Amino acid sequence: MWLCCSGAVSAQIGFYMPFINGAVPSNYLNMTIKVTNFDSIASMQYVIRWNPTVLKYSNINNFGAVPGLDIQDFNTGNAIDSGYVKLLWEAPNVTTGVSLPDSTTIFRLRFFVVGADTSSTPVQFTELTNTFPIIDFEVTKVVGPNGAVKGFDENECFLTNGFVAVGFTVATGEPSAADAFGLNIAPNPFVENTQATFSLQHKADVQVQVADATGRIVFQQDMPGLLAGQHQIDLDKAIFPSKGAYFLTVRAGSEMSVRSLISF
Repeated sequence: MWLCCSGAVSAQIGFYMPFINGAVPSNYLNMTIKVTNFDSIASMQYVIRWNPTVLKYSNINNFGAVPGLDIQDFNTGNAIDSGYVKLLWEAPNVTTGVSLPDSTTIFRLRFFVVGADTSSTPVQFTELTNTFPIIDFEVTKVVGPNGAVKGFDENECFLTNGFVAVGFTVATGEPSAADAFGLNIAPNPFVENTQATFSLQHKADVQVQVADATGRIVFQQDMPGLLAGQHQIDLDKAIFPSKGAYFLTVRAGSEMSVRSLISF
């Protein structure tokens, strides 16, 4: 039984996975899991999910940074077919916890790419609520004497989910010369609001969508008969259900541009 204490904790615990562009079918790829503000952490439990029709689980490795963390802390029995692994780890000394430098890799997932070109999948931190017992997302941090801890749920941690694009690229930086629309987002990351700008070479019917890391559409705007020239879309924080990574897609005819944006 964890003993929880009250009081604010200044920095969010962060877990990060990368965007992987241009993954090659029938090849292996690695997804590193990194942390920030991993200070006096006493335990962690969560699920990592992906689409098993795009990625096939191979193994988990690259341990060593977190004392006591090894393959025995993962339930991988259903990983190949179900597309998820469960992690449950407790620090060897729960009265002091474990602290790590920012950007430390705590483990690495290895996948085999089974999806075809143009397929994709998020790789996301989450929890399982359709099993018994329920696997909650929880990280506990030592915040007081005698091993008192505070628990953090999914909404209280800063989570940057991963993404794998097979055979194509999801732009994450500045627009390139190959970008048909010169699509740009600024500021990015953002807290309150951000603006997306793009240019059309000719009149076109345009659709703008914002999707979360699971592919769920959280915003859509159809703009028929948009004239040639530069255009701007204002994106308010109310559009975004929670902090994290999203994807902005602009479509006009057969052309499409996709860029990532981060809500803090």
